[in-house]
Amino acid sequence: MLRSALILAAAAAMMNATAAMADDKSDCQKGVAMIKAELKKNHPKPVLETLRKALSDTDLEAGEEDWSECMNYVRTARAALKK
Repeated sequence: MLRSALILAAAAAMMNATAAMADDKSDCQKGVAMIKAELKKNHPKPVLETLRKALSDTDLEAGEEDWSECMNYVRTARAALKK
């Protein structure tokens, strides 16, 4: 009985982790699109440099499928836009 409960709990945890990864992947892809759109706009040079670096880093992390790291770079880009 305990074994069944542990297996069920492990399966539930894995399903939640998979759902979170899917959200991060989608959010990362949306963030990359946002950065590309912002690079086409007229921003101060320091902001453009930050956006270019963030785009490069998000591309790298997306290639590695490290969605949480990708989201860190998307947040960096958004912060640069708020300055």
